[in-house]
Amino acid sequence: MFLKKEIKKNNCVRVQFLFVFFALMFCGTTFAKEPAAWKIDDKYLTPKCFMYEWMSSDNFEEFFNRYGSENKKWEDWWSNIGEYYGKQIPLEDSFEASWGRDTLSLTRYLKDCISPEPVTKDELKFLSYSIVDVTPEESCKSLAPNIIAKCLDLKVVNVVQSFPAMSSEVHTNIYGIFELAQQNKIILPLKMNYLVKKKTETKIQTNADIEKISLSNFEWIKNQNKLSNTNQLIWEDRFLKLLEYNISSKSLYLGLGKGKKTLFENLEVVLGGPPDKVEYLSNRRYVIAKACRGHSCPEKGLVFIDTEAKEVAGVIRHFFIHDLKMTEDGDFLIFSKNHKTLNELSDVFFEVVKKWIKEKKISPTKVRFIGSDDSIKDVTKKFLNK
Repeated sequence: MFLKKEIKKNNCVRVQFLFVFFALMFCGTTFAKEPAAWKIDDKYLTPKCFMYEWMSSDNFEEFFNRYGSENKKWEDWWSNIGEYYGKQIPLEDSFEASWGRDTLSLTRYLKDCISPEPVTKDELKFLSYSIVDVTPEESCKSLAPNIIAKCLDLKVVNVVQSFPAMSSEVHTNIYGIFELAQQNKIILPLKMNYLVKKKTETKIQTNADIEKISLSNFEWIKNQNKLSNTNQLIWEDRFLKLLEYNISSKSLYLGLGKGKKTLFENLEVVLGGPPDKVEYLSNRRYVIAKACRGHSCPEKGLVFIDTEAKEVAGVIRHFFIHDLKMTEDGDFLIFSKNHKTLNELSDVFFEVVKKWIKEKKISPTKVRFIGSDDSIKDVTKKFLNK
């Protein structure tokens, strides 16, 4: 009898425990705080409402080429995009992208992108947004002085691209909602890449810090097995730091966006499109990552990493350098911060590049090299003799 009572008592305790456990789970699920959606007229803006910069920047280049003036710098123009509506930029204007297929417009109609329920994520497009809890210092009138339409609302918004197995890309922009004739409502980007003012403590990295991080990243890239293609790598912070710390900061124009970019930034562009699989050679000593530029695959990139020697070399296939336009075959720019001359690069590097040339059926007209002294040398003959 005593045993039966104890069993009954224990069962009762278990039931009470499970009830509390599931109740807590329910509460945690039910009351988890979701990002607030932008509400207007009892409807909610979805991620589709927000125009943002693609990873390749191709849409931004199309807008700048169509509306931008020659005497305006890229960053300044985008930071003050609202000032050009009603002048250089007609409201509701749209056009076909130079590559076809896509129709581009800075204007979004709310009727095409709102929802009766709060929606801040688009799972199919890996896109989300959140409202930044900061009131813009500027008014609609100061941000967009040439728009006659009534401004209904103004907010700072984080638009986030979050691809699987990749780091998130966050764009902080100011958007304004305007009411046109016949009560048509639109949303426009008024200031891109907005810097929210906040007090932060910045830790200055010493050379020793950088070297320590760099060495650990060489070990990471050698041993990692989760990221199998270049697109996944290019969204991984450790891979980007590995490249940034081991590539010259020299800037030059290769036609991969407006103005000069560092070698690292140029390489990011040509690795950001359709990817190849990551290759490992010689018991994972050598790592090869290859890809091409989004919407412009003739422009390509290759990264060669020697995890034992702790060295990085890169190749960019490009069609412009400085103000010169290349031939249809394009040129190669080879670079290595660890070597002064092309001949110092390993035989394995040249084998990899020659194999890449054969696979992609590409043949450079000229080959240039940037070594440890940051000078640009024509090494076409030397390369062809390898």
